[in-house]
Amino acid sequence: MNTNKLRYIVAVDRFGSMTAAASAIHVSQPSLTRTVAEVEKELGIALFERRARGVIATPQGRSIIDRAARILADIERLDLDAKEFRAYRESHLRLCISPPPLITLMNPALPQLLTHYPSLKVDIKSVSTEQAISLLRAGDSELIIGPMRALEERREFKIIPLQPFDAYFFTRRDHPLTNKRAVSSKHILNYPLVLPERDGASPEITNRLFGDTEIPPDHPIHIIGHFPLACEVVAATDAVATVGQNYLQNREFLKRFTILGFTSAEKLSVCCAHRQEFELSAPASALVNILAS
Repeated sequence: MNTNKLRYIVAVDRFGSMTAAASAIHVSQPSLTRTVAEVEKELGIALFERRARGVIATPQGRSIIDRAARILADIERLDLDAKEFRAYRESHLRLCISPPPLITLMNPALPQLLTHYPSLKVDIKSVSTEQAISLLRAGDSELIIGPMRALEERREFKIIPLQPFDAYFFTRRDHPLTNKRAVSSKHILNYPLVLPERDGASPEITNRLFGDTEIPPDHPIHIIGHFPLACEVVAATDAVATVGQNYLQNREFLKRFTILGFTSAEKLSVCCAHRQEFELSAPASALVNILAS
């Protein structure tokens, strides 16, 4: 039993004759008649009572035909829902950035994307690596921008390498470190650190910045996943936080903060990740191309 057979018997019931039904659904009358006979043979019952001026459903046929009509209506609704969801995916971009410092990658990329898709609605979540993976798996995010090492281990994701990410430490403008001619990682460890997450890629970024210098286990660390709040903490205290390379030219940021003059010798490998079984929407593909260029 397939949907074409269901459509045929529903059409015959609706139009009351084989000839009228065949004309309405654009098939030959012999083909439709033959298909109805096949369905009756499969079911072992007569669906229609043949009369001189057409056909009418038998009592047993009525039950089958009504059920077929409900099935076809459900299929049509499912098809409409699928079309609506495809349209939604093309008009909405949902992605996760992990760890939050990587949000700076979006500074030049997002405005460029929105010039190509002015009606696009963007939902960006800056979350921990594990949260980003959970959202992607659940279908609540289409794309992750995150560290290569943490994401390439997930076999269910397709990985698209991006340009390496360079991170820097920053402080408030009148911080004691800004008076030093040369700042080292050991100098920074005299002050509290602000990290977006305790596990995942944020410590990896920080460890790359510190190099061979180890962070003492009891060193004061604030875990603040919201970058604007982290900035307020840095502005009000002696804490030191990390920021991406795109902020080196951000005039508004540099009015309040000083980016310290050293970075890691080895940049962080970052990538885009999405579920293997799904193709990216056009806006998501465009964003990946912008980030990878």
